[in-house]
Amino acid sequence: MNEQTPLSPLRLTINQIAVTWGIGSAAFLSRHWLFAVNGVMASITALSMAAPWLMAIGQSWAADAVYRLYASICHQLPFRSYFLFGYQMAYCQRNFAIFLSLLLAGLVFAALRRRMRPIDWRLYLVLIAPMAVDGFTQLFGWRESNWELRTVTGTLFGVASVWFLYPHIDVGMAELSRELSEIERPA
Repeated sequence: MNEQTPLSPLRLTINQIAVTWGIGSAAFLSRHWLFAVNGVMASITALSMAAPWLMAIGQSWAADAVYRLYASICHQLPFRSYFLFGYQMAYCQRNFAIFLSLLLAGLVFAALRRRMRPIDWRLYLVLIAPMAVDGFTQLFGWRESNWELRTVTGTLFGVASVWFLYPHIDVGMAELSRELSEIERPA
């Protein structure tokens, strides 16, 4: 027979705190997920523009840190990037369009969330296909894209992603919030 050793009062208290904190954090995030996501998109977009500004004011050490951070998500090729203050942004035109449109469409969703229904998955595929075609034909060396195509296809991807995903996430988070509110927290 497998006998369990009773937990000490300290361990029980720590467990209760951890469970309460975990449930509370999940409940908070389930209610405020859109604010958090829009905040992340705003931060990503602002930081990408901060790098050239930091270079322009002579803070190259801080700008270099931002460029290194963004190098993990972008090739940062100068001929595919926007420039601000005479310096390259921290990511390419397509990524800038994606993240900025995720932010702007996310803000629109925040204003219209009760009236917005998700688009059909087939329309979503149609709207993101131009980016895939533009990106892959460029990747395989069949042609070189231009700033207009990278910007338009990135914007289409960002807006379509919000329109397709956010209503689904909103429903799921509302359900999670309801379920978490029914959980009895340890006393």
